[in-house]
Amino acid sequence: MNLWVLLLLAVVNLGQATYRPLEKPPCDMVGMEVLCHSRGLLQIPAVLHADSKALDLSQNQLHSIMETPLIFYTALQRLDLSSNQISFIQPGVFASLLQLEHLNLARNLLGRGSQHNVNGGIGPLPRVTTLDLSGNGLYDNLAEAFLKDAPGLLTLSLAENSLTRISRWTLQGVPALKELDLHSNVIMEIEEGAFDALPHLARLNLSMNSITCISDFSLPQLRFLDLSRNSIESFQTAATDREYQLYWLDLRENKLSQFPDLPRRNQLIYLNVSNNLIQMHSPSSFSNGVPRMKDWPTDPHLAPDPSGNDSSLALSRLLFLDLSYNEIEAIPKGFLDPMTSLQFLNLSRNCLRTFEVQQEYSLPRLDILDLSHNDLQGFTVGVHGLASLQQLYLQHNALAALPPLTFSSLPKIQRLNLQRNWLHLCGASQDLGEPAASGCIVFSSIPTLRALNLAGNTMQRLPAGAFLQTPLVTLDLSANPGLEVMPGALAGLESSLEVLQLQGNGLDALHVDLPRFTWLKQLNLSENQLSWLPAWTREASLEELDLRNNSFSHLESRDMSGLEGSLRRLYLAGNPLACCGNSWLATVIQRGSVDIANLEDLMCRHSKDFSSQEDVLFLHVHPEDCEKEGLKKINVLIILIFALILSILLIALTLFCCFCRQEFNQHFKA
Repeated sequence: MNLWVLLLLAVVNLGQATYRPLEKPPCDMVGMEVLCHSRGLLQIPAVLHADSKALDLSQNQLHSIMETPLIFYTALQRLDLSSNQISFIQPGVFASLLQLEHLNLARNLLGRGSQHNVNGGIGPLPRVTTLDLSGNGLYDNLAEAFLKDAPGLLTLSLAENSLTRISRWTLQGVPALKELDLHSNVIMEIEEGAFDALPHLARLNLSMNSITCISDFSLPQLRFLDLSRNSIESFQTAATDREYQLYWLDLRENKLSQFPDLPRRNQLIYLNVSNNLIQMHSPSSFSNGVPRMKDWPTDPHLAPDPSGNDSSLALSRLLFLDLSYNEIEAIPKGFLDPMTSLQFLNLSRNCLRTFEVQQEYSLPRLDILDLSHNDLQGFTVGVHGLASLQQLYLQHNALAALPPLTFSSLPKIQRLNLQRNWLHLCGASQDLGEPAASGCIVFSSIPTLRALNLAGNTMQRLPAGAFLQTPLVTLDLSANPGLEVMPGALAGLESSLEVLQLQGNGLDALHVDLPRFTWLKQLNLSENQLSWLPAWTREASLEELDLRNNSFSHLESRDMSGLEGSLRRLYLAGNPLACCGNSWLATVIQRGSVDIANLEDLMCRHSKDFSSQEDVLFLHVHPEDCEKEGLKKINVLIILIFALILSILLIALTLFCCFCRQEFNQHFKA
């Protein structure tokens, strides 16, 4: 009996010694989604829930993907294996995952895979609709092997790989594809018919490759095409009357020398051809009456050269057109007229010398027009032209003599930038009978205008009433050295102006009653010669005041106390501030109610002795220093008074002595 008891105890002890609890999964579970990212894993865990719908294994150290244990997670719909070190995937490993729809293999080392990968790829992807293979160093044949059998694939990324060409076989295995991303490869060649097997392809990204030419473009089903940052010299569309679905075309940062030859029937609403070498010339630039290459002919039937296309006629639906950073000298007559839906037009940084919208009701829906950084000397708008224009950018041009009412004729203009031109303003009472005879521009009675930039126009005088009945919110008059602001120059802006820039004008006095501008929130008076400000009232709304590089020594409490309820930021560097006697400044610093920019570096002038001053940090000045300075001043004053009295007494005594001597001499002679 005892033997049986001992045997039973031995069995129990053996069972206890060999028992191990189930291993705890190294991942987090949120619903049916397993999160294993950034766990330092070397292999896929085998202890996960079998019914998991999503598995995130990104940012680990996986080197290979084998059939086991992945085959046990048959319910997976999403699998993220991105940012690992995977160089080998067992062919067919994903075939058994019949629910898998989204597979992410981005940023791995699949391009270093064995010859086995090249021959068999990764096997069928029966239900996968989204596949990301970006950043794997894939070359042409390997990419083709990976895509042999993915009949349901809709979205594919092969971006940031080493592909050099797209052959007609590369995409044969993905007939349902709708979106294809090939950006940041080294693609130089696209074989004819390479996309013929993709009747549903709608989005194609080929940016940042080495493509030099697009000839016979013939993808009528395509809606989005990005060809930016290549080396494309020509874009030609196949001659056809088929209607193209293309609505977005990006050709920026290429080497186009002419406007692209677009499908005659299209849905284009966005076209970007900025940063190219496009040239256009006015008809007056033709030599001997014959259009040159890259000229835009007024009659396309007379132009045999390929640059004489009439693509603008097919752009009646276009909303956005960017032609900036090209070599355009003039917009050919009629080029913009068909673009009746255009809302944004950018022609900045070209070689334009004039811009004319002469035809009645031209560009009726244009909201934003950018003509900055050209060499414009003329800007003309015909009757009812630019009827919807709200923002006009003309900065950095050579505009000098324009008709006075040029901008008053824009019925919806809200923002106008004229920085760095040669314009000057008309006063309220100036005679404007002769067009452009006065040489000034009218900015009064423009009820829609809210923002105006006139910085750097070498204006010498701001006349009275220059902005009457123009409710500006932002006004920039900076960088006009020697500007004389006449009394009443800003009249009419008291109840609307919120931002006023007057820096860099060399002003030694303000002829503007600033406290009346109760809506003013930002005021820049830096880079002038001002030494005083008017007294602000409690109605002020000023939040930011810039007084840098002026001649202020004291900010008097009687002038500044009205700002204590609104002022949030103050700039004072570069002024000869007195260390003592600036009670208002010392008070706001102590309270911390106003943010003084670079306060720790703010300098002030402190009396060193009777005849000299030294610059010290404002924060290093203590009350006792000011008391000593005050005593010094009192002592100096006492000495000066004593010296003055002594001098008077000496002068009086000298005069008395002289008088007595004279009387004595006269008496002696007598």
